[in-house]
Amino acid sequence: MITVKLYRNSQGGIYAFDADNHGKSYVCAAVSALILNTVNSISALTAEKYTCDYDKKGGHISFSLADRESDSHDARLLLNAMELGLDDIQRQYSKQLQIL
Repeated sequence: MITVKLYRNSQGGIYAFDADNHGKSYVCAAVSALILNTVNSISALTAEKYTCDYDKKGGHISFSLADRESDSHDARLLLNAMELGLDDIQRQYSKQLQIL
């Protein structure tokens, strides 16, 4: 099962996430695409500073905005869009994806 843990700041905004147990199924591919697109979009389209660590074999990714209380509309929008996509996948494939 893929697990994605979302971390929220005092205002309820997502500032970090960890994803584990990516495999080779189509659900894993969908989750990976959402996550990587979010990280790449934050990098290319915002001025937010962040850290991102990942296992090169694809089993784990950890992302965190440098400022957990960031008020960046763009980064917040991108992270919320990722959560929306993950929620949709979880509704259809609850035995393969768990969002914490």
